[in-house]
Amino acid sequence: MAFLQQYASFEEKQDFFEWGNLKINTKDEFDKYWEKLLNYDRLGVYKFRGCSEAKYKLFTSAQRYWIEKELDQQNIYYHEFVKGLIKNSKTWNNDTIFKFFNINGISTNNTLAYLSYMQHYGVPTPLIDFTDNPFIGLFFALENPRHTVSDKDIDNYASLYILDASNPYLSATRKKFENKLTVKTDGEIDYEQVILFPLLLVTPDNEAYRIINNINISNQQGLFVFNNSPLDPMELAYKIEIDTIKNSIGTEEFELQGYKPQFASCMNIHKNLRDYVLSKLKEKGITTDYIYPDNSKLTQSAIKKTLEEIR
Repeated sequence: MAFLQQYASFEEKQDFFEWGNLKINTKDEFDKYWEKLLNYDRLGVYKFRGCSEAKYKLFTSAQRYWIEKELDQQNIYYHEFVKGLIKNSKTWNNDTIFKFFNINGISTNNTLAYLSYMQHYGVPTPLIDFTDNPFIGLFFALENPRHTVSDKDIDNYASLYILDASNPYLSATRKKFENKLTVKTDGEIDYEQVILFPLLLVTPDNEAYRIINNINISNQQGLFVFNNSPLDPMELAYKIEIDTIKNSIGTEEFELQGYKPQFASCMNIHKNLRDYVLSKLKEKGITTDYIYPDNSKLTQSAIKKTLEEIR
């Protein structure tokens, strides 16, 4: 079994993320960046991803499976593997997901909708979860950090990644995708249309590729970034693409157009701050019950509150 590459230090991480070596160690330091997150939330152009380990690179679940199981050594083409997962998810359990989509007005030929559903239920996909809400991102970062005995400083931190969706690379790529998208009367979006793009921001606000197909996406304010590469983590895949653009148009024009040299910025938060951060998030109503709504609790809650109100 192969192992995924990880960051050995914050110095290494800084090559791929703005503030890659930023460490938040105290409550006072965290409160300073909390105010910054409040501002990001108001601006509404940033996307966020929380990760329990600062050392983890941004691999998709399909990449993790592909690399760890060494499928490339078995002469299996990566995108054929993903297409097979989509096909067999469609037909799973006597076409259960297909029927669910059909009943709810979601195209049964929408590759992105299937990938979204698969992502939610743990089937490997070439997507990485992000959220519109910085505080939900924080929750995921510090919900379950694992403390380990290590001589590496980076092991003591969780990370919040901050993606600027106004980055011309992301906005232009998405526009090109939408312009090339051939949406047939049955709403078909083929996987071959998606893999034309190395990286693609996928959000639920375009009816053509509607991805809101489970309750968690709503509360978690979820969206995705698609990564075409079988092997390169998202930050490296972006760096390869953006360096090509920079070399093509020159540094001055690159900066003038507002391109970002790194995929995202990053806040590395010491795991000892977990309880403090979660308490602040609780004040905003962001808790485990909110993030992971359990429909089995609906009946008990509805009856209890109704009786309290009418007595």
